This record gives sequence, C-alpha cells and structure tokens, in this order.
Amino acid sequence: MLLIKRVLNNNAVVATDKHKQTLVALGNGIAFHKKAGEIISEDKVEKIFYPQNEKDTNSMSEMLASIDPKYIELSDQIISETIASSGKKLSDDIYLSLPDHLQFAVERLKKGMPIQNRLTIETMQTYPDEFQLGKRVLRYLEKTENLKFPEDEATNIAMHLITAEEGNSLEHTTGTIELINRFLEIISEMLKMEINSKSVAYYRLVTHLKFFAQRISKKQTQESNVDPELYNMVIHRYHKEYLISQRIAGIVMQKFNYKVSQDEIMYLTIHIHHIAVADR
Repeated sequence: MLLIKRVLNNNAVVATDKHKQTLVALGNGIAFHKKAGEIISEDKVEKIFYPQNEKDTNSMSEMLASIDPKYIELSDQIISETIASSGKKLSDDIYLSLPDHLQFAVERLKKGMPIQNRLTIETMQTYPDEFQLGKRVLRYLEKTENLKFPEDEATNIAMHLITAEEGNSLEHTTGTIELINRFLEIISEMLKMEINSKSVAYYRLVTHLKFFAQRISKKQTQESNVDPELYNMVIHRYHKEYLISQRIAGIVMQKFNYKVSQDEIMYLTIHIHHIAVADR
C-alpha cells in the first residue's frame, strides 16, 4: 500500500511506501478522486520511480504535473503494446519522455511549427513494427485532436520506442539506423538489385545487422569459433556475398576501429546470400 503525499494528476502521485521512502507512482486512474493522506493499492500502480533526492522528486513532479493526463494514458497504452509485441523490457525514461513528446508534438502542430525527421524511410525499413505503431498513434491523435500529422512524426515516436528498447540515447538510435541503412545500401549496390523489404530473408538480415551494430557500439569483440572448413566452404561458394561482407568489415574497421570476426563475416555472408536468392 502507498500513502499519497501529493496528487500530480489522475495518473500520477508522489507517495511513500511501507518503508517511508518517497516515490513517484504512475498508473491509469490511480489518483482519480484521491487526495493527499489517502491510500492507493500497489496492484493499481504500473510504474514506480524512486528519485535520488528531493530535487529529483520535485523535477519529476513538475514535469508530470505539466503533462495532460490523456498523453500519459496514451503513452501507457503504447508502452504496454510495445512490451507485449516485442517481449523487451523498456527503460524507465520512456514513461516520462513519451507523454512529454506527444504533448509537445501536438502543441507544435497547432502552432504551425514543422515536424520533420530525415530518417523516415530508413526507420520504416529497419524498425517496421515500431514505425507502424507510431503510425497508429498518429491516426488516433488526428481523430482526437483534429490535426493532420506528417508521417515523420511516426518516426519520432518510433525512435522513442527503439531508444527505450535498446537502452540508448536518441542520438545513438539515429546513428544505428544510419549505419544499418548504409550496410543495406552497400549490399544492394554490390548485388545490383533492389532488396525486397517484405521478404523473410530481409527481416533476418536486418535483425542480424541490428545486433551487429550493437556489438560495434559496445566494442564487443568475438573470438572466432567457426569451423575453418565451413568458413572456407561458405566464402568460396558465396564469393560475391563474401566480398560484400569484407567491404562492410573494412568500413567498420576504418570508421569504428572495430575488427569484425570471421564468425561475423561468415554469418553476414550467408544472410546476404539469402537476400540475393530471395526473389529468384
């Protein structure tokens, strides 16, 4: 049970737990018809934050109090759907950053300020699930706010979700998307074909590239455990695809000073081969 110290809005309160620790609790309607000094059940709480000090408590409280409850409710639905569909744990920041972003986006559009994102096509291809969820949110906002959003705003929403899934900054998320799409451009150019972004092979390649980009970012070096005979068979049988993998490895070494392992090169070669034969 939590004891309410201050009601921020219908969905957020400052409270204390059984150990008398101050916290900020979020949950759909947890403070409806409630006031300071009353009790709320923890089973109605969806997220609890333990600020490090009173300053952090006040900053978080001011931020939540400034956000219209409807955006907190909408964000909660988006976060729940993302967790259910991806099975990933999202970083706590999303519970504050997403409703704040949604409210700001609506305010900007009402004031006639442009909403842009130069990575819409790349995000659509690299993170299709998050992008499609962003589009559904836009359709909802368009109905409730009587506004017309550009598709770039779906990208902005998707990036918040991607950042929360991977525990990185928005800047890092942008860099990852750019890197993955540079790899895809190289693969498309060297195969002399347009990649079918709806194929299973494409989905598997992009999934592999996401983890590859994470390993590069974290400088996770991998010892080669691949069977030499298998490696030689792959690079000879799929020689063109191997050359593409080598080019990507060269770029990664030059740009990030990261040596790509033989395992990585072999599996990337196989994924590229599946792309090459996907539409045959």
